[in-house]
Amino acid sequence: MSEKIEIEGLAPGGEGMGRVAGRPVFIPFTAPGDVVLADLPGGEEARHARMVGLLRAGPDRVDAPCPHFGPGEGDDRLCGGCEWLHLRYDLQLRAKERGLVEALRRIGRLDPGSYPLRPIVPSPQPLRYRSRAKFHLDAESERLVFFRRRSHEPVRVRECHLLGPGLDGLREALGPALARVRLRPREVALEWSEHAGRGAALLRAVEAGEGARRRAADLLEAVPSLSGVVLEGEGDGRRGRPVVLVGDPVLRHERVPGDPSAGLARSRPDVFQQANRPANARLVREALDMLDPDGVDVLELFCGAGNFTGRLAARATLVSAVEGQGPALDLARADLGGKNVRFFAGDSLAIASALGREGRRFGAVLLDPPRDGMKGLGPLLRDLAAPRAVYVSCDPATLARDVRGAVAAGYRIAAIQPVDMFPQTHHVETVVLLEQA
Repeated sequence: MSEKIEIEGLAPGGEGMGRVAGRPVFIPFTAPGDVVLADLPGGEEARHARMVGLLRAGPDRVDAPCPHFGPGEGDDRLCGGCEWLHLRYDLQLRAKERGLVEALRRIGRLDPGSYPLRPIVPSPQPLRYRSRAKFHLDAESERLVFFRRRSHEPVRVRECHLLGPGLDGLREALGPALARVRLRPREVALEWSEHAGRGAALLRAVEAGEGARRRAADLLEAVPSLSGVVLEGEGDGRRGRPVVLVGDPVLRHERVPGDPSAGLARSRPDVFQQANRPANARLVREALDMLDPDGVDVLELFCGAGNFTGRLAARATLVSAVEGQGPALDLARADLGGKNVRFFAGDSLAIASALGREGRRFGAVLLDPPRDGMKGLGPLLRDLAAPRAVYVSCDPATLARDVRGAVAAGYRIAAIQPVDMFPQTHHVETVVLLEQA
């Protein structure tokens, strides 16, 4: 059934929202003020519909530069990589602020105005900002592709307006080269270093034996801009996935793009790093300025490959950095070992709790947990008697839950700073300063 629907606003998940008979309907690729013709599924609850025609464009709609974006026919449309390529960038920023405030209200039970919310920090580059991305190999076209929205159907991308030029060029070259050397990974993660002018690849779900090593070496010969490959085999559920390195997949990035004096950081395509390096430099700066680590001992949880650790070490007396054992910790140690940094391998909450029981005290705590957050944050900060902490989050829902726990444990929210790391999507990073009440 087709309905004429006016879009009232943007839902937290990024879709436009209108109403039919008073019930909400969510429609991707729409903008506030649009009037669209949409196909609605049956059912009485809130529905997700498909736009089949734009009857009137709203004031915030812009022309999307990518031929793969938005609804349409053919296997080169409905790409799942972008959500908001049709929205003015300033509207995207306002929508992210509103989504964060709503999560804090609904989950954190924090009323708007009860905490100081700073204006969102925009990305220096709304387009062509990604230095890493994940793809799938389409055997038929021998190309690296994205999937269509909410499906496993390939979008045979000719160019991607989120990828930096070097990364986009590596994507274009690697698909045919993988076919020539007879490597068929289930997933491909690529990373590009502007500093080195080269990239590295993670090939997932491949046989990691001697034959695959030889074919990976052939791949390096075929793609000169590829410095190394990580082969990740299938795991058995007990010992994890076997990993083989071919060439040199360790890349070096400027910690602050355009400022070599800030130093270099190691990375690998199988280790988490922020994809938007210019925005990441702003994120690190905001977090450290809020933490104010000068002249104190700092506990850093979930330090990863050292994204914050290097800049922390330049200001703090001592950094105790915690990360699970693995390649991320190896990279951090290679970059920062021997400085005023002590690394601890293991579970962040368990190690921090043990340090608290031993009577260790820190002038500040910084944590950057994965998307599922850190349950138990409030009691941990209370047991550590930490005067202040900075929490960096990529998910407003788990952030709101954990901040609520910190408030219940006797901390107050001194500042909240959203940062736009992923333009053209609804995702937002947030930095929160917590202080003892």
